[in-house]
Amino acid sequence: MVKNFMKNGIILLIMIVLSISCGSPATPVTENEVATQTDDYALLKEPENIPSKTTEDLSGRVILLYENDFIERITALNNPKGFQYLGQTPCIVDLYADWCRPCIALNQLLNELAPEYQGKVIFYKLNADKAPDVTKAFNVTTIPKILYFKPYGEISSTVGFLNKEELKKAIHNYLLKP
Repeated sequence: MVKNFMKNGIILLIMIVLSISCGSPATPVTENEVATQTDDYALLKEPENIPSKTTEDLSGRVILLYENDFIERITALNNPKGFQYLGQTPCIVDLYADWCRPCIALNQLLNELAPEYQGKVIFYKLNADKAPDVTKAFNVTTIPKILYFKPYGEISSTVGFLNKEELKKAIHNYLLKP
């Protein structure tokens, strides 16, 4: 009986250590809570709120997308010609998850940089856990992953946390460089 108790205790201890080391926040924050608590995001609640393809949000805020918003604003997933960016202004799409610590750190950095690139680059966020078709189409196996879309240009990406200088360099090289 003592052996079973010790065995169960060790298993419980291992599970606690793993959950802490994996970066699971104690209280997960949903997209709606983030948008209402911090007001850092322009949240698209309904697909009907999506403006026409010629109208873009150049407010300098991070815009939270859902999968259907991504398909309507960024690129179709089933185009026989491949992925073609639908916007006129270069953009980045941060594929993140609520439980991912590097994603949380990158989120703070994106909120800081978005106003700096107002009118030049649109910043989007897409929860990878809630966008299975997008993650499959773009072979997302590690997050955070940032996709860089340039009108009539090649789609680029980076994986993992980038510090401020690295992110600015990527934005310049992938989106703003002629």
